[in-house]
Formats: sequence, structure tokens, C-alpha cells
Amino acid sequence: MTAAEEALAREWVRDISRAKADPVFAAIERWRPLWAAFLATEQIEDAKDADAAMKEAIGPAFTALRDIYKTPPTTPAGLAAMMAVMLEADGEHLNLTDPENPDVLDDGERGLIAVFHYAKRMLEQMR
Repeated sequence: MTAAEEALAREWVRDISRAKADPVFAAIERWRPLWAAFLATEQIEDAKDADAAMKEAIGPAFTALRDIYKTPPTTPAGLAAMMAVMLEADGEHLNLTDPENPDVLDDGERGLIAVFHYAKRMLEQMR
């Protein structure tokens, strides 16, 4: 192995180690089961049961999603993972504002969502 190859290998190992320590991954792992529970409510056939289950699941799921948005990624891999979560949660589910409490999002979160929508449009154009 050449010196350049060794340096590149060391850099990759360092990047992998930093990515594992990125706090955004822990926030994503806390969110995943809550999000799955929220999405599962869409499969409940009885409307009354579905509504009750959705009301129970939505709060924890969106709190965990907001926690992801409030966790600054410390690595490119963490940023990519955060963007993947945002893509997964996009659409009707990315409406993080509460009509009864419109100040739920701070300016940083609003900015992050605006950047996400721009990045999403660019990704869609690349497909």
C-alpha cells in the first residue's frame, strides 16, 4: 500500500468514527419507532380507532422529528442522514406547525426546512 493509499484509508476510518459519534444518528434512532407507529395508524380500518391511535402517536412522533431538526449534524454523513429523514417525513407529514401554537418552530428550524425544500427540488431535478 502506498503512503497516499494509507493516508486515504486512515481518513476513511476517521470519517467513519466521527459519523458514529454524530448526535443526529441517536436522534434519528429515537424517532424511527415513533414515526413507524404514527404511519401505522393509517392502516387502521375503523375510522374512530384510527383517529384515536393517530392522536396518541402524532405528538411523540413530531416531537422526535423536531428533535432531529434541532440536533446539528457534526459530519457530512449526519447531514445526509438528516436530509434522508426529511425526505421520508416530507409531504403532508412535514407540516410541523401547530395551528393552535404557531410559534412551535423557531427561526432556525424554519430556515432548515426552507433549505431542505430547495435541496429536495434540486434532487428531484437530478433524477
